[in-house]
Amino acid sequence: MRFSREILDGLGISRYFQYVYGGNSFENKKPDPIGVTTLLEHFSASPRDAMVVGDSEVDVQTARNAGAWACGVTYGFGSDRLPQCTPDLLLDNLAELPNLLNGASK
Repeated sequence: MRFSREILDGLGISRYFQYVYGGNSFENKKPDPIGVTTLLEHFSASPRDAMVVGDSEVDVQTARNAGAWACGVTYGFGSDRLPQCTPDLLLDNLAELPNLLNGASK
C-alpha cells in the first residue's frame, strides 16, 4: 500500500483518493470481492452504483462477484483474453468512459 501511495504522490493525484488499498491489504485476493465490498461500505454505496475498471479476467470476475459493473481496458497485463470475459464495457482508452457514463454513445 505504501508503494501505491508513493506512485499517486509522484503523479500528483493522491488528493483524489480517499482510500488506497494494495494487493496485501485483505486476507483474500481477487476475484474475492472483499476489496470492492470494503470500498462500497466506506462510501455507503450499493454494488450497482459502482464499477470495477481493470485489464484482466480476474478484474471482471471480481466485479461480478461483488455485483458491480465491469469495465475492461484493452491494454495492460491481462488484456488479451479480456473480450472473452464479456465485461459490461470494453474500452481501448479509459478517456472514453466519462462520455459513456454521461449517456453519450461509443
